[in-house]
Amino acid sequence: MNRLQIGAILHFIIALGHVVCLFFLDKAFEAYGIKDLMYNLVGGNEWLLYLITIFIILYFFIAGLYALSANGNIKTLPFTKIVIISIIIIYMLRMIFGLGKCFVDFKWLQFISSLLPGFIAWCYLPGIKK
Repeated sequence: MNRLQIGAILHFIIALGHVVCLFFLDKAFEAYGIKDLMYNLVGGNEWLLYLITIFIILYFFIAGLYALSANGNIKTLPFTKIVIISIIIIYMLRMIFGLGKCFVDFKWLQFISSLLPGFIAWCYLPGIKK
């Protein structure tokens, strides 16, 4: 199994994890310390939290498909190279932001959740060459 396939599998697992979170959204937000932020973001429209989570699920699923596309496991999707580069940039920024936040308020969940995007970005690097 190569790095792109590992990246795809991780994305599918993360998407599945978000599906599970749909049933425990409050507890998930509390665990990450973003409950107040999320509720303020949607202005009291709790149904928007579920909609946002569904869009996040779709993002992770599609990102996994692009890894498989870049690897040649499935039919080539449009703009594969641009999407792969975008995914790498997004995950590197997520890692930098998350680790920076750990310097202010260290939590193991935040730390691990910040290292994982760096690993995923590393998994997607071979997709730039293909």
